[in-house]
Amino acid sequence: MTGPVVPPSLARRIVLRHLPRILRAGLDPDGLYGRVPVMLARDAGAVDAGLGEAVLAWIAHGPARDIHDDLPEMAAGTAPRGPRALLRRVLRLRSDGRDERPSEVHPSEARTLVGLLDGFAAAHDSVTVREIADAVLVLTASPADRSAAARLAASIWRELPRIDESAAILRLLDMAEEFDDDDDNFVSAEAGRHGLLPLPMPEDARAEVLRRAWVEAIDAAIADLRVQARALALGLSALAVGETERYYGTEGIGSAALRFGEAALGPVERRARAAERRRAELAAARKTAEMPGSAAPAPADEPDAGVPEGHVLVCPAIGATGSGKGRDVTKGYEKSIAKPLPLVPTPDLVRVRRRLLYEFPQAGGAVDFVLCDLVGKPFVRLGHLLIVGPPGSGKSRFVRRLGEELGTGVFRVDGSNDAGASFGGTERRWYSAEPARPFMAVNRFLQANPLVLVDEVDKAPTRSDYGRLWDGMISFLEPETAARFPDPCVQAELDLSWVSVVATANVDWNLPAPLLDRLRRIEFPHPGPEHLEALLPALLAQAAAERGTDPRWVQGLTGEEVRVLRRAWRGGSVRRLRRMLDVLLRHREQAAVRH
Repeated sequence: MTGPVVPPSLARRIVLRHLPRILRAGLDPDGLYGRVPVMLARDAGAVDAGLGEAVLAWIAHGPARDIHDDLPEMAAGTAPRGPRALLRRVLRLRSDGRDERPSEVHPSEARTLVGLLDGFAAAHDSVTVREIADAVLVLTASPADRSAAARLAASIWRELPRIDESAAILRLLDMAEEFDDDDDNFVSAEAGRHGLLPLPMPEDARAEVLRRAWVEAIDAAIADLRVQARALALGLSALAVGETERYYGTEGIGSAALRFGEAALGPVERRARAAERRRAELAAARKTAEMPGSAAPAPADEPDAGVPEGHVLVCPAIGATGSGKGRDVTKGYEKSIAKPLPLVPTPDLVRVRRRLLYEFPQAGGAVDFVLCDLVGKPFVRLGHLLIVGPPGSGKSRFVRRLGEELGTGVFRVDGSNDAGASFGGTERRWYSAEPARPFMAVNRFLQANPLVLVDEVDKAPTRSDYGRLWDGMISFLEPETAARFPDPCVQAELDLSWVSVVATANVDWNLPAPLLDRLRRIEFPHPGPEHLEALLPALLAQAAAERGTDPRWVQGLTGEEVRVLRRAWRGGSVRRLRRMLDVLLRHREQAAVRH
């Protein structure tokens, strides 16, 4: 009996939904007459109602003329107004398959819309609106428009690395969630028709087989779309310099560029596939040679037999030179010297993601960015990160909760109070000699891969009399140096390559360029008023824990109490919201005592 098969069209549809807007617009086979324009209208309306109306008006005059049926009623006030009503109408037409496909969309209308979107993006510094403008342009521009081709080529080349980010995010998601989409009945219908729904729970015997089918289909769709995205970027670059055919008929710039790019990349892709097959054959032959009874030598990089799997020998020995303080340097570090330390395994990332989003609902992008780095890794190892956000947004607490959910210890370094270059350790000859902060973290938690939180790194002292915190960090952030870190106190080379550094800052303009080059930057936004009710459960549990009370004994807020907080807090600092909540809880306790 064969296992379930996920249709490639279904997997492609799901992957397209997670790609950047310009790639979805350029690679969606339905293009201008599919669902992409409607999604662009929805995204524009979320930024500004007027922009949403403008995009929907463009749809009404072009890709979905049936919407005209509602326009007189809306003008007369007998039908619902606004982008939501128009959006529902367009969605209904698309789902029923009744929308007309006009022979052409007038280019001046699209150009006017792109100009409006560009103006808004420039005035409000909105990356989202700029992306929507690019997507509209790739749907409507002529292949002969070399300036549009140049702009779109630059945008798509810039967006290509985000395909891998989207792929990692998709692997984090529970595929069952992907079918909860009122805007796309096609996905649910196709999944049901092929016996892919309902998705079993993890304890179901069929779950692993079905999930493997989904993973294979999604990975295949990602690989295919990655190739097509490169072809699209190459074709647009060629159109920008006039290197393709002069006759395009009624073909749009996206389809013309994709066709040219695929023709140019075809031989390259065939050679790449052949090379991949050869590598697979060599790997299989090497595996056969390493089987018991084979005389083939073991690989040169085979780990030391004395270090168990899943462990790292961080400090193999301690230097014997020096006197005085040198004789005492091992005190408190006996369990970390010459002893393999365990690596914390990567936990269930879907569960970690859900728990973090429960507490930080405004930071979905930051959560996905961080967890994407762990997909497919057996042990926790984050790339070094810089989390930038306004004061009170919850950056430091996010790092602490991230470590707790991943199971790693979090060693905090106060950036505003850490004078000198002590981050990398201080010389043994000094009375105040200490090992490097990452080794102190390893020793405290007896883990080879803890997190080191450098809090408020932008407030570090800038005097260089005794070195700066930034300089100490830079030497550690180089992968080669971290694997053989020369600790001046321990006087030995330490393997700290598994330690992850996460720095927080309110701004990053004052940080030195060499430090910024070694950190991956993440924006951590303030929560808005729409996140109030999502924030309250976690804040109530935190308040109960600080009072020494079981959170289950703390009654949730009443509707009146939530309305009071909503009037007083309009988004912004979580610390300020927490203070308001404390005042409200104290008032509740005092009222209970009086009664």
